[in-house]
Amino acid sequence: MASLDLSKITRFAHKNADALFGYIEKCQLESSSSSTFGRFLDAGTGSHSLRWMASVFHREALLAETSHGENAAPLIGMDSFTAITADETMRKRVLEEATSLGIENKGEVIIGNWSSGVERDGTFQYGKNKLLLENQVFDTILVDYLVGAIDGFAPYFQDLIFERLVPHLAPGGRMYIIGLQPIPDRVPNEANIMCKITKIRDACILLANHRCYREYPVDWIQRHVKRSGLNIVETRQYPIRYDHGTMLKQINVGRSKLRLFPTRGIAEEMAGILNRLEDESLSVTKEQENGRITLGFDYVVVAEKGKEEADEVKA
Repeated sequence: MASLDLSKITRFAHKNADALFGYIEKCQLESSSSSTFGRFLDAGTGSHSLRWMASVFHREALLAETSHGENAAPLIGMDSFTAITADETMRKRVLEEATSLGIENKGEVIIGNWSSGVERDGTFQYGKNKLLLENQVFDTILVDYLVGAIDGFAPYFQDLIFERLVPHLAPGGRMYIIGLQPIPDRVPNEANIMCKITKIRDACILLANHRCYREYPVDWIQRHVKRSGLNIVETRQYPIRYDHGTMLKQINVGRSKLRLFPTRGIAEEMAGILNRLEDESLSVTKEQENGRITLGFDYVVVAEKGKEEADEVKA
């Protein structure tokens, strides 16, 4: 433990360091007397969720090394983790991070796609060894911005993702769904700059012959969670405040695609548009009292499986 560098996850020792995961921890503790997430599935992993999981495994050590008093994060645990990604580059990155954070022996990182083994009509059967994680059940499932990312790896599968995941949730288990409310096409105030940036960023992605992520509104998520057979416990929304640096990251996503444009002329014209958006975003944020604009929100939907339910996950 002493040789590990936990600086990347120290922030999670404060209960307000990450509003979304802090809320998830609070909900889990209120729902369970065991103070643990049990067997944990990260259905669409990434560096951020992996670091949070590491902070749970190392929570006792983190709390001992910090002094947040009444603002300290709760002592909560996790028995094991399984993290899924459809991208090989992400798998390697997460594996390296897991090793550096000392949790590589606490679980596994698997490359796979939730649409594998699902027929075109949306049906799927267990016992044919075609399904990802067949025969495996978890006490807690995290769906962290997964629905919005599906279009990049399994287009048009969004309507089936919860139906596909529910059989892997143990009776009485919880599913935590984190998502981003889609940014509108336009708004009648200073936040419209972010709407403009989003549209141009997506245009750059498409002109590079790549697929955009497609976020889904919270009411869409709630409808499909209910249709999958889960009970919605509660939903929380978190307004998003963008500073110039955050907007610049999205502008730079667009810039990173310019070299893949079909012609140099189109790329040069788009580069000019991106430069003007950078200037405008800086001007707009400078006019705000706190240097930020507010637009849209992230959300967490907490869903639970009935304790008497039992899905057939084995042949």
